[in-house]
Amino acid sequence: MMRGFVLGEGPGLSDERVAQVAIDFIVFCFERRGAGWPSLYDEMCYVAGNRLYRGLGYEELKEAGLDLTLMGCPRTSRLANEVTRRVRQGAFAAT
Repeated sequence: MMRGFVLGEGPGLSDERVAQVAIDFIVFCFERRGAGWPSLYDEMCYVAGNRLYRGLGYEELKEAGLDLTLMGCPRTSRLANEVTRRVRQGAFAAT
């Protein structure tokens, strides 16, 4: 079972649960590319499409709370911005 993570401080994210694997995926992509949104989104799609992170693809990431579809883009952007902000502060590290 995946452990959950609740992000705070971001509008629309405070009550939403995201599996730790989704957070780790964002950190992995950010550390590969080192870029902000929307370049990070491109990297996330590339990594998911090629299953470069733990063999996870789009469906598995969506189940973990990370929707890479166009409909999920606003929430994913907010989530990625919060995660990358915390990475820069040293709160998260790649796994």
